[in-house]
Amino acid sequence: MCGDGPAGLAPVEFAGGVLDPFRHVCAFVNGREEGNRILDPFVLDGVALGDTLMYFVDPAERASQVSHLRHLGLDTPNLLQRGQFIIHTWQETYLSKGHFDQESTIEIIDALLGDSSGSRIRLITDMSWASAAPDVGRLVLEYEAQAGAALPKYPHISICVYDITKFSADVLIDVLRTHPMALIGGMLQVNPFYVPAAEFLAELHSRNPPAPHA
Repeated sequence: MCGDGPAGLAPVEFAGGVLDPFRHVCAFVNGREEGNRILDPFVLDGVALGDTLMYFVDPAERASQVSHLRHLGLDTPNLLQRGQFIIHTWQETYLSKGHFDQESTIEIIDALLGDSSGSRIRLITDMSWASAAPDVGRLVLEYEAQAGAALPKYPHISICVYDITKFSADVLIDVLRTHPMALIGGMLQVNPFYVPAAEFLAELHSRNPPAPHA
């Protein structure tokens, strides 16, 4: 996500770096424990600054995500009640039609981010659902490129978390190319391999054309 941060809000620090002006990040982690270790300071800073936490999670992990934030010392019932902590499952977002649909997903995210009541959102999405999706190498990459093109109109931060144990190296390399910022080995960096959405989609379609509609 590119562009200046919202007026009056502090720059966003994450994993030793600053996310302004780029706020669309792929975070490659090796398992949940490493992911929590990297994300926890980002989450706590967000609450302290009055930002809204938003998660997209596996339905089976919803309760454990709430429990984890409580373990960090956060008053999760209060945060939930006042809308500073929002949690959605994959079935409410990526898989709302019973399968992954790019246009529907982008519309849902657009609606969620557009209805933020002026609060900056720290969106953390667990992308593990995609490891079991049919044609993951094309559909998810198309989605990431399109989402990356749509997100800059918002001041929010989007962290797409990929567990490297669940995806092939080829998919992860292309995921890297759709994000202007990357977290690799616990270190945040401006991504020198980032490719603008239109260019990436043209390349992707040339080597792997979309299936024709029936």
